[in-house]
Parts: sequence; C-alpha cells; structure tokens
Amino acid sequence: MVYGAVVFGKFRYLRWRGRRRLALALSARPAHRPRDGDPLITFVSPVTKPHVLSAWLEAGLDDLDDPHERMLHPNTGAGAMVAARLFNRLVREVKTPYVAFVHQDWRPLDRDWISKTLEVFEREACEMVVQVGIGEDREQLVGQLLDPFGGGGVPGVHRVHAPDEQCFVLRTASLRQHPFDEEALPEFHFYAVDYALELGRRGGAVYTNGTLAYHHSAVGDLRHPSFLRAREVMRRKWGKGTIRATTGWV
Repeated sequence: MVYGAVVFGKFRYLRWRGRRRLALALSARPAHRPRDGDPLITFVSPVTKPHVLSAWLEAGLDDLDDPHERMLHPNTGAGAMVAARLFNRLVREVKTPYVAFVHQDWRPLDRDWISKTLEVFEREACEMVVQVGIGEDREQLVGQLLDPFGGGGVPGVHRVHAPDEQCFVLRTASLRQHPFDEEALPEFHFYAVDYALELGRRGGAVYTNGTLAYHHSAVGDLRHPSFLRAREVMRRKWGKGTIRATTGWV
C-alpha cells in the first residue's frame, strides 16, 4: 500500500513538472521548416493504444523538419509479440539506413531532431544513439526518465552505457547483422539495455543525441511477474548486480 502510494505520488509530480516544461519548450520552438530529400530514418513503434499514439508520437513526428518513414505496428491480441521478436521482424521491412525504436507516447520536440541525431552517428562513429534518460555508471544500469529536460539524464552529447528504452536509434544494416537476442529477452523489458551491452561487447559505442523529447508514460509495477522474469534472465546473462530497473524509474 505504501509502495503504491509513493510511486503514484512521484509520477503525478513528475508528469505535472514535465507537462509544464513541455508547454514552455513547445512555445519556444522555431517555425516549422520542412526539408526535401529522401528519408534516412524509420520510426518503429509497437502500438497498443491508438489514442495515445495520436496524441504523442504522431503529433511529434508531424512537427519534424526532416523527411522520415513510419512503421507503427499494432501489437495487441493473439498476434502480439515481445519487443525483441517484433523488432527483428519489422527491421526486415525497413528501407532507410537508420531505424528508431520508440514508445507510442514518446514525442520529439526539437524540429531538427533527426538531423541532430544522425550527426552524432557520423561525428562519434558510434553504433547506437539514445534519448536523454540514461545512467553513466558502468556498474549499474538504470533508466532515469520521465523528465527528459535534464531531470534524470545529463544534457548534451556524450558517451553512455545504459540507454532508456523510450527511444534509441540503430544503423539498419548493423541490426540485421546482429539482431536482438530473443532468447535473453522473453518479456517486453530490457531490450535497449541488452542491445547496448551486446554492442559494448563487440566494441561499439552508445551516445546520447543532446536533443529535446518528452516521454509521457510511467513505468509499471516493478514487482510484476513479467518484469521479475525479465530481470532474472538478464541477470543470468550479464551478472547479478548489473540490472537494477528499466524505463522511467531509478
């Protein structure tokens, strides 16, 4: 009872604060300036609530200056798949050189979000670019996000170790060559963290993109059986002290 009340109160406060900053950021943005050219990135999102998708992700993508593709996949009912299996299948259909995996209630705020993100790939020669909401400590992987304006993460472009799952971008060719580990990801948790660790094992680097975005949701119950099962699988793979939490929680 006390645990639930604390979690509920924390997320209500964070959402209130986030909405205030969201309104300020939206009001301060420059005018929309659509750019021509072939799309370089595809946004992939598993959709379980179309009304949430429309209010957040689609609204944000509509405001972007750079051209892009969208693959917004219904993921409900008997055909629903866990993230690793779903993404491995969808990436086969991606035609752009980069692919962004995003939550349905994530929203980019910087109109040049795509340009800024892809610049990081070229400048840092990295394999994964993530949204603010990360842990830099190499010994403790945590997601820290409901307020991406600097609350949990650190502003700017810098190398990190633990991405938040709300949004991360990969090179399409690299993901096809090294798909998500479906055996180690039997639930809908830890797919971004696991992939970042796999990248690190192969010598790849993960960087933040230094841009603004907003993530509306809160994490679910960290005591839920699906989360506990996923955490146990990840701890067997990477070590008991490695995995602490997932998106949106410290």
